[in-house]
Amino acid sequence: MEPLELDYYRLDRLALKFRDGISGMQSGKRLTSKYGSSLEFADYRPYLPGDDPRRIDWLLFGRSRRLYTRLNRSEVDATVNFLVDNSKSMNWGEPDKGRRALELVLALSYLSLRALDRIAIGFGAKELESYLPPLHGKGAFPRVLHFLQSRSFSGEGDLNLLLLSFHRNLRPQQMAVVVSDFLSPGGYQEGLRRLLFARQEILVLHVACPEELEPEQRGPLTLVDVETGRKKDLEMNPWLLQRYRRTLESYCREIESFCRQRGINYLFYNSRQDPVDFLLEKAHLLFKRQ
Repeated sequence: MEPLELDYYRLDRLALKFRDGISGMQSGKRLTSKYGSSLEFADYRPYLPGDDPRRIDWLLFGRSRRLYTRLNRSEVDATVNFLVDNSKSMNWGEPDKGRRALELVLALSYLSLRALDRIAIGFGAKELESYLPPLHGKGAFPRVLHFLQSRSFSGEGDLNLLLLSFHRNLRPQQMAVVVSDFLSPGGYQEGLRRLLFARQEILVLHVACPEELEPEQRGPLTLVDVETGRKKDLEMNPWLLQRYRRTLESYCREIESFCRQRGINYLFYNSRQDPVDFLLEKAHLLFKRQ
Protein backbone atom coordinates (compact mmCIF):
# COMPACT_ATOMS: atom_id res chain seq x y z
CA MET A 1 0.00 0.00 0.00
CA GLU A 2 1.21 3.51 -0.78
CA PRO A 3 1.99 5.67 2.28
CA LEU A 4 -1.03 7.34 3.83
CA GLU A 5 -0.83 11.11 3.34
CA LEU A 6 -3.13 13.94 4.40
CA ASP A 7 -3.21 17.71 4.25
CA TYR A 8 -2.55 18.30 7.94
CA TYR A 9 -2.37 22.07 7.49
CA ARG A 10 -6.06 22.19 6.56
CA LEU A 11 -6.97 19.73 9.32
CA ASP A 12 -5.48 22.10 11.87
CA ARG A 13 -8.50 24.34 11.31
CA LEU A 14 -10.76 21.77 12.99
CA ALA A 15 -11.30 20.27 16.44
CA LEU A 16 -13.73 17.50 17.35
CA LYS A 17 -16.66 18.48 19.54
CA PHE A 18 -18.39 16.15 21.98
CA ARG A 19 -21.75 16.12 23.61
CA ASP A 20 -22.01 16.79 27.32
CA GLY A 21 -21.33 13.96 29.73
CA ILE A 22 -18.07 12.48 28.43
CA SER A 23 -15.60 11.09 30.94
CA GLY A 24 -11.85 10.83 30.92
CA MET A 25 -8.90 9.49 32.86
CA GLN A 26 -6.99 12.70 33.58
CA SER A 27 -6.86 16.41 32.92
CA GLY A 28 -7.31 17.45 29.32
CA LYS A 29 -9.06 19.95 27.05
CA ARG A 30 -12.60 18.53 27.02
CA LEU A 31 -15.24 20.27 29.12
CA THR A 32 -17.65 17.82 30.74
CA SER A 33 -20.78 18.00 32.84
CA LYS A 34 -18.73 17.22 35.96
CA TYR A 35 -17.75 20.09 38.23
CA GLY A 36 -14.07 20.86 38.50
CA SER A 37 -11.41 23.54 38.28
CA SER A 38 -11.57 24.81 34.70
CA LEU A 39 -12.25 28.47 33.97
CA GLU A 40 -15.68 27.87 32.41
CA PHE A 41 -18.52 28.71 34.77
CA ALA A 42 -21.22 26.06 35.25
CA ASP A 43 -23.48 26.97 38.19
CA TYR A 44 -23.80 28.28 41.76
CA ARG A 45 -24.66 26.49 44.97
CA PRO A 46 -24.92 27.75 48.57
CA TYR A 47 -21.58 27.89 50.37
CA LEU A 48 -20.93 24.89 52.62
CA PRO A 49 -18.35 24.58 55.40
CA GLY A 50 -15.16 23.21 53.89
CA ASP A 51 -15.65 24.85 50.48
CA ASP A 52 -12.69 26.75 49.08
CA PRO A 53 -13.24 30.42 50.07
CA ARG A 54 -11.60 31.45 46.81
CA ARG A 55 -14.66 30.09 44.99
CA ILE A 56 -17.10 32.40 46.80
CA ASP A 57 -18.77 34.86 44.45
CA TRP A 58 -18.48 38.12 46.37
CA LEU A 59 -20.41 40.12 43.78
CA LEU A 60 -23.39 37.82 44.27
CA PHE A 61 -22.93 38.14 48.04
CA GLY A 62 -23.11 41.92 47.68
CA ARG A 63 -26.50 41.63 45.96
CA SER A 64 -28.04 38.83 48.01
CA ARG A 65 -26.13 38.97 51.30
CA ARG A 66 -25.76 35.18 51.00
CA LEU A 67 -22.64 33.17 50.30
CA TYR A 68 -22.57 31.14 47.09
CA THR A 69 -19.80 28.99 45.65
CA ARG A 70 -19.00 29.12 41.94
CA LEU A 71 -18.94 25.71 40.23
CA ASN A 72 -16.85 25.31 37.10
CA ARG A 73 -16.87 22.44 34.62
CA SER A 74 -14.03 19.97 34.79
CA GLU A 75 -11.69 19.38 31.90
CA VAL A 76 -10.76 15.81 31.01
CA ASP A 77 -9.23 13.89 28.17
CA ALA A 78 -11.91 12.12 26.16
CA THR A 79 -11.41 8.67 24.64
CA VAL A 80 -12.23 8.07 20.97
CA ASN A 81 -12.52 4.42 19.94
CA PHE A 82 -12.29 3.72 16.21
CA LEU A 83 -13.61 0.52 14.67
CA VAL A 84 -12.82 -0.25 11.03
CA ASP A 85 -14.60 -2.99 9.11
CA ASN A 86 -11.74 -4.77 7.31
CA SER A 87 -13.82 -7.33 5.44
CA LYS A 88 -12.83 -7.93 1.84
CA SER A 89 -15.70 -5.87 0.41
CA MET A 90 -13.89 -2.81 1.77
CA ASN A 91 -10.93 -3.63 -0.50
CA TRP A 92 -12.72 -2.53 -3.64
CA GLY A 93 -13.50 0.52 -5.73
CA GLU A 94 -11.62 3.44 -7.20
CA PRO A 95 -10.65 5.14 -5.01
CA ASP A 96 -10.41 2.08 -2.78
CA LYS A 97 -12.90 2.09 0.12
CA GLY A 98 -10.42 0.53 2.52
CA ARG A 99 -7.72 3.10 1.90
CA ARG A 100 -10.21 5.92 2.27
CA ALA A 101 -11.39 4.41 5.56
CA LEU A 102 -7.80 4.40 6.82
CA GLU A 103 -7.36 8.02 5.75
CA LEU A 104 -10.52 9.07 7.59
CA VAL A 105 -9.40 7.32 10.78
CA LEU A 106 -5.93 8.83 10.43
CA ALA A 107 -7.39 12.33 10.08
CA LEU A 108 -9.72 11.94 13.07
CA SER A 109 -6.92 10.38 15.14
CA TYR A 110 -4.70 13.34 14.34
CA LEU A 111 -7.38 15.75 15.52
CA SER A 112 -8.06 13.74 18.68
CA LEU A 113 -4.40 13.41 19.69
CA ARG A 114 -3.85 17.10 19.05
CA ALA A 115 -6.72 17.83 21.46
CA LEU A 116 -4.98 15.61 24.07
CA ASP A 117 -7.68 12.95 23.78
CA ARG A 118 -6.97 9.24 24.02
CA ILE A 119 -7.57 7.09 20.96
CA ALA A 120 -7.86 3.36 20.39
CA ILE A 121 -8.28 1.60 17.03
CA GLY A 122 -9.79 -1.81 16.29
CA PHE A 123 -9.97 -3.79 13.04
CA GLY A 124 -11.95 -6.88 12.20
CA ALA A 125 -14.37 -8.66 9.88
CA LYS A 126 -16.45 -10.90 12.15
CA GLU A 127 -14.60 -10.20 15.37
CA LEU A 128 -11.92 -7.85 16.62
CA GLU A 129 -8.73 -9.13 14.97
CA SER A 130 -6.21 -6.36 15.68
CA TYR A 131 -6.34 -3.65 18.29
CA LEU A 132 -4.23 -0.61 19.11
CA PRO A 133 -4.84 0.12 22.80
CA PRO A 134 -5.50 3.66 24.01
CA LEU A 135 -2.75 6.17 23.21
CA HIS A 136 -2.35 9.71 24.41
CA GLY A 137 -0.41 12.76 23.27
CA LYS A 138 0.86 14.15 19.99
CA GLY A 139 3.95 11.93 20.22
CA ALA A 140 1.73 8.86 19.69
CA PHE A 141 0.83 9.87 16.13
CA PRO A 142 3.73 8.01 14.40
CA ARG A 143 2.60 4.81 16.11
CA VAL A 144 -0.95 5.36 14.88
CA LEU A 145 0.29 5.99 11.35
CA HIS A 146 2.40 2.81 11.37
CA PHE A 147 -0.51 0.75 12.71
CA LEU A 148 -2.91 1.99 10.04
CA GLN A 149 -0.33 1.68 7.28
CA SER A 150 0.12 -2.02 8.03
CA ARG A 151 -3.58 -2.94 7.84
CA SER A 152 -5.14 -5.04 5.08
CA PHE A 153 -8.71 -5.97 4.14
CA SER A 154 -9.77 -9.59 3.72
CA GLY A 155 -12.28 -12.21 4.81
CA GLU A 156 -16.04 -12.50 5.02
CA GLY A 157 -17.58 -9.89 7.28
CA ASP A 158 -20.42 -9.77 9.80
CA LEU A 159 -20.78 -6.24 11.15
CA ASN A 160 -23.12 -7.24 13.97
CA LEU A 161 -20.64 -9.77 15.34
CA LEU A 162 -17.79 -7.31 14.91
CA LEU A 163 -19.60 -4.59 16.87
CA LEU A 164 -20.50 -7.05 19.63
CA SER A 165 -16.84 -8.06 19.87
CA PHE A 166 -15.65 -4.46 19.86
CA HIS A 167 -17.94 -3.22 22.63
CA ARG A 168 -16.07 -5.30 25.23
CA ASN A 169 -13.15 -2.86 24.95
CA LEU A 170 -15.27 0.21 25.74
CA ARG A 171 -15.93 2.10 28.93
CA PRO A 172 -19.05 4.20 29.53
CA GLN A 173 -19.20 7.77 28.27
CA GLN A 174 -16.66 7.46 25.49
CA MET A 175 -16.93 8.02 21.75
CA ALA A 176 -17.12 5.16 19.22
CA VAL A 177 -16.47 5.83 15.52
CA VAL A 178 -17.62 2.99 13.22
CA VAL A 179 -16.28 2.95 9.65
CA SER A 180 -17.86 0.40 7.30
CA ASP A 181 -19.52 -0.07 3.91
CA PHE A 182 -22.40 -1.83 5.72
CA LEU A 183 -22.40 -4.65 3.15
CA SER A 184 -23.17 -7.20 5.82
CA PRO A 185 -26.00 -9.73 5.36
CA GLY A 186 -25.98 -10.29 9.12
CA GLY A 187 -27.13 -6.72 9.71
CA TYR A 188 -25.84 -3.98 11.97
CA GLN A 189 -28.74 -3.05 14.26
CA GLU A 190 -27.97 -5.31 17.20
CA GLY A 191 -24.34 -4.25 17.25
CA LEU A 192 -25.12 -0.52 17.24
CA ARG A 193 -27.71 -1.06 19.97
CA ARG A 194 -25.00 -2.73 22.06
CA LEU A 195 -22.76 0.33 21.66
CA LEU A 196 -25.62 2.53 22.82
CA PHE A 197 -26.16 0.22 25.79
CA ALA A 198 -22.45 0.71 26.55
CA ARG A 199 -23.22 4.47 26.79
CA GLN A 200 -21.16 5.53 23.80
CA GLU A 201 -21.48 8.66 21.73
CA ILE A 202 -21.48 7.06 18.27
CA LEU A 203 -20.39 8.34 14.89
CA VAL A 204 -21.13 6.12 11.88
CA LEU A 205 -19.14 6.71 8.69
CA HIS A 206 -20.86 4.81 5.88
CA VAL A 207 -18.34 4.36 3.07
CA ALA A 208 -19.23 3.65 -0.57
CA CYS A 209 -17.32 3.87 -3.83
CA PRO A 210 -18.44 5.38 -7.18
CA GLU A 211 -18.76 1.94 -8.82
CA GLU A 212 -21.36 0.95 -6.22
CA LEU A 213 -23.30 4.17 -6.51
CA GLU A 214 -23.38 4.30 -10.31
CA PRO A 215 -22.41 0.99 -11.98
CA GLU A 216 -20.98 1.46 -15.46
CA GLN A 217 -21.33 -2.14 -16.62
CA ARG A 218 -24.05 -2.96 -19.14
CA GLY A 219 -25.26 -6.11 -20.86
CA PRO A 220 -24.69 -9.74 -19.73
CA LEU A 221 -22.67 -9.92 -16.50
CA THR A 222 -21.45 -12.45 -13.99
CA LEU A 223 -21.23 -10.84 -10.56
CA VAL A 224 -18.88 -12.42 -8.02
CA ASP A 225 -19.18 -11.77 -4.28
CA VAL A 226 -15.64 -10.80 -3.24
CA GLU A 227 -16.14 -12.23 0.26
CA THR A 228 -17.92 -15.52 -0.41
CA GLY A 229 -17.07 -16.23 -4.06
CA ARG A 230 -20.73 -16.77 -4.91
CA LYS A 231 -21.68 -15.89 -8.50
CA LYS A 232 -24.81 -14.49 -10.09
CA ASP A 233 -25.52 -14.10 -13.82
CA LEU A 234 -27.70 -11.20 -14.89
CA GLU A 235 -28.49 -8.80 -17.73
CA MET A 236 -27.73 -5.21 -16.73
CA ASN A 237 -30.44 -3.28 -18.56
CA PRO A 238 -32.00 0.14 -17.80
CA TRP A 239 -34.85 -1.43 -15.82
CA LEU A 240 -32.52 -3.45 -13.58
CA LEU A 241 -30.19 -0.47 -13.12
CA GLN A 242 -33.09 1.70 -11.99
CA ARG A 243 -34.20 -0.99 -9.56
CA TYR A 244 -30.67 -1.25 -8.20
CA ARG A 245 -30.51 2.50 -7.60
CA ARG A 246 -33.84 2.48 -5.76
CA THR A 247 -32.78 -0.45 -3.58
CA LEU A 248 -29.44 1.14 -2.72
CA GLU A 249 -31.04 4.48 -1.91
CA SER A 250 -33.62 2.76 0.28
CA TYR A 251 -30.94 0.82 2.16
CA CYS A 252 -28.88 3.96 2.85
CA ARG A 253 -31.99 5.78 4.08
CA GLU A 254 -32.77 2.83 6.34
CA ILE A 255 -29.33 2.98 7.98
CA GLU A 256 -29.51 6.75 8.38
CA SER A 257 -33.02 6.59 9.83
CA PHE A 258 -32.01 3.88 12.30
CA CYS A 259 -29.12 6.04 13.47
CA ARG A 260 -30.97 9.36 13.64
CA GLN A 261 -33.83 7.89 15.66
CA ARG A 262 -31.33 6.74 18.29
CA GLY A 263 -29.17 9.83 18.47
CA ILE A 264 -26.33 8.28 16.47
CA ASN A 265 -24.41 10.65 14.21
CA TYR A 266 -24.50 9.29 10.65
CA LEU A 267 -22.47 10.47 7.66
CA PHE A 268 -22.39 8.97 4.17
CA TYR A 269 -19.01 9.15 2.45
CA ASN A 270 -18.31 8.66 -1.27
CA SER A 271 -14.71 7.49 -1.66
CA ARG A 272 -14.35 9.75 -4.70
CA GLN A 273 -14.09 12.73 -2.34
CA ASP A 274 -10.82 13.62 -0.65
CA PRO A 275 -11.20 12.75 3.07
CA VAL A 276 -9.98 16.17 4.28
CA ASP A 277 -12.42 17.89 1.91
CA PHE A 278 -15.16 15.67 3.32
CA LEU A 279 -14.35 16.52 6.93
CA LEU A 280 -14.16 20.22 6.17
CA GLU A 281 -17.52 20.00 4.40
CA LYS A 282 -19.07 18.33 7.46
CA ALA A 283 -17.37 20.66 9.92
CA HIS A 284 -20.67 22.19 11.02
CA LEU A 285 -21.87 18.75 12.14
CA LEU A 286 -18.75 17.32 13.76
CA PHE A 287 -16.30 20.03 14.57
CA LYS A 288 -15.69 23.40 16.09
CA ARG A 289 -13.45 25.77 14.17
CA GLN A 290 -10.08 26.69 15.66
